[in-house]
Amino acid sequence: MTRLGRDLIVPEAVIVEVDQLLRSRVGAHAARLFLGAMVAGDHRVAFSSVALLKRATEIDARFADLGLGLADASVMALAEPRNHPILTFDFEHFRAAPPRNGYWRLLIDESRYAQAIGGR
Repeated sequence: MTRLGRDLIVPEAVIVEVDQLLRSRVGAHAARLFLGAMVAGDHRVAFSSVALLKRATEIDARFADLGLGLADASVMALAEPRNHPILTFDFEHFRAAPPRNGYWRLLIDESRYAQAIGGR
């Protein structure tokens, strides 16, 4: 798991979303720890480019009924051409909005996650 943590590529839009979620649900200290880890290089940042933004907006428009948003669509746009695995708990969006070829390789299995949290 340590290697996996070092291999994560985090789109810039996801950093903003995680910062907001941590501040609203956990606290500013947790958000600063996350941002500090990003700055320290614990994870790699995928800064937005026009090409990434273009593909993310195409994906978001294609699956407009899902309400993906920029963060999820950016993850998809980044992972799609490289067939990168995706670390997410948002199984619904990533299963409902498949890439052009096949399916997303999710690192967390939905059924094992549900069992771990005592659900379904």
